[in-house]
Amino acid sequence: MILGAGAKRLAVFAYYDEDGVVDDYVIYLLAAVRKFCEKQIVVVNGTLTKKSEAAVREVCDEIISRDNSGFDITAYKEGFLSENAADYDEVLFYNQTVFGPVCPLDDMFEDMSARDVDFWGLTRHKGAKAASWDSKIPINPHVQSFFFAVRKPLLTDERFLSYWQNLPEIKTYWDAVGKHEINFTKHFSDYGFKWEVYIDTVPLEKYNDYPLMGMPTELLKEHGCPFFKRKSFICRRHEYTTFPQGQAAQRLYDYVRTCTDYPVALINENLTRTVTQGEISEALTLYFEPKPSEIAHSDTAVILWCKTSDMVTELSNAAAKQMNASVFCLCPNAEIVDEISAIMPQGTVFVVTNGAHGMQYLFKTLWRQLDGFKYILYLTNDIMTLLGEFYDATTLVAALEAIAVQNSSAMLDNREDIGVLLPVTVRHQECCTLQNQWKYVAPDIKAKLRAAEINVPFGEDKSGVASRAGMFLARREAISPLSSYAFESDDFDRLYSPCEYLAPLAAQSKGYLTAFACDTKTAFAQLANSDAIVEDALSMWATPSKMTYDRIHFRMQAILDFYYDRRYKMTLEQAFNAKLSFKEKLWIILQIILKPETFKKLHGDKKEQAPPPDDLD
Repeated sequence: MILGAGAKRLAVFAYYDEDGVVDDYVIYLLAAVRKFCEKQIVVVNGTLTKKSEAAVREVCDEIISRDNSGFDITAYKEGFLSENAADYDEVLFYNQTVFGPVCPLDDMFEDMSARDVDFWGLTRHKGAKAASWDSKIPINPHVQSFFFAVRKPLLTDERFLSYWQNLPEIKTYWDAVGKHEINFTKHFSDYGFKWEVYIDTVPLEKYNDYPLMGMPTELLKEHGCPFFKRKSFICRRHEYTTFPQGQAAQRLYDYVRTCTDYPVALINENLTRTVTQGEISEALTLYFEPKPSEIAHSDTAVILWCKTSDMVTELSNAAAKQMNASVFCLCPNAEIVDEISAIMPQGTVFVVTNGAHGMQYLFKTLWRQLDGFKYILYLTNDIMTLLGEFYDATTLVAALEAIAVQNSSAMLDNREDIGVLLPVTVRHQECCTLQNQWKYVAPDIKAKLRAAEINVPFGEDKSGVASRAGMFLARREAISPLSSYAFESDDFDRLYSPCEYLAPLAAQSKGYLTAFACDTKTAFAQLANSDAIVEDALSMWATPSKMTYDRIHFRMQAILDFYYDRRYKMTLEQAFNAKLSFKEKLWIILQIILKPETFKKLHGDKKEQAPPPDDLD
């Protein structure tokens, strides 16, 4: 069916938010689509706040509220069945999983209206031999369900009405995919109904099996795609990375920010409210190379926390180069005060008494004196020693280069979306997994954030974003919430210090993103260090035919699960007399050699997971 002039279109939009909040990107999306519809219905799974409901009513004709069950597919069903389909030439189904549009929608609707089809979508999935959640289920090429439309010949067909009336109960995300999305296209095309998609991704599939996620910039730039998936900014780094390797989200964000009129503030508002700091950082990878600037930043305060006399000269020399910035030196005793005053007489020195920490003093005592400053640079030599005795000079030297005012403040001047700039954590020896230490400090931080009314999405099972010793260059406004945070002196004496995670969390609560700075030489050194660490760890589990990351990960999980299921279930004598497989014998031996705590640290909380068939070679 070709849509003629004056065709009537109904839009059904499915929405859910845990807090009942509707961010501005949704209003922007609804307003753009509403222009092309006779009527727009918003089906809400759950409830909305009064403010959000009022905003939604401005861009739709009806709101249907229902229980939060059945995901977007069941919301589509209720929205569609609430209307008489025969009154419309086309029904559009879409949901909140996309940002956009980045261009006017006229071209898309005009193009698709001229095509003789019974249903159409924005994009298609090319299919797969088997579903990732069930190897017995094949995936046929199909229109993706986040944005698709159905026309009158199919709308008024009894089989279409029956499809929705008999839709199986949707309990999980995979139910939504398996019971609807991958079946819908084949189900109705087998009856002879014709379908197409607006964005032809076939030419790109030789580079990436899922261009919508793996090559979103190319879809926007070269194929005129008006939307991009929200999931691009929250997916794991090892997903959708075949082209370009691990840079899809950052390239997309930069393209939208610099080459379109779409406000990236809409993206940031939603992400910082709903997604953990670790997830944003992992997907976006906001890294910048420091570049010398001649701009004199008199609006920057440099805070030096010199807990010991180690590398005080280096700290002072670095502060002296900070382009007219005001320098405040914090010291725990008079001896260090004299040393710093001799090196840097222009600095203002404060003695931090009663065992307080420099960061604690910054936000509790010094903060009001910094009212007139735009940026705060915090540097310290209070860094955990390596192997209990060696000073971690590499970390401090790298930080001095990465976030120095004269090298990095220009980036903050040009990027209003960035609130905090961190030095890249040096990867070596005891410092190779700083982000993973999050789980040891998260419970305490969570309680104190709530007490200080600093609201951010909080996932204790996710990785955190941190810098060694908590060093940062930040907008004062972005970290201002920390002035109400309940610092305690013993927070900073732990092996894993909460202070290393606080600046990014404070910035997120104010709607800012966190970025990292690293010069090329340091980046290559850390890449080599990380490669050596990862290769050494994974080589323990790899075999000649199983060397990919996902296979090694599943194998480790499978072996650990096997170990836990069988530990303590038999005596050593029974083990020697039992008829056991090679793997069982192996783990009987390992339970003698290894301590339970060793596996607990490696494994964490056991999660039910079905590893793929993968026998040890």
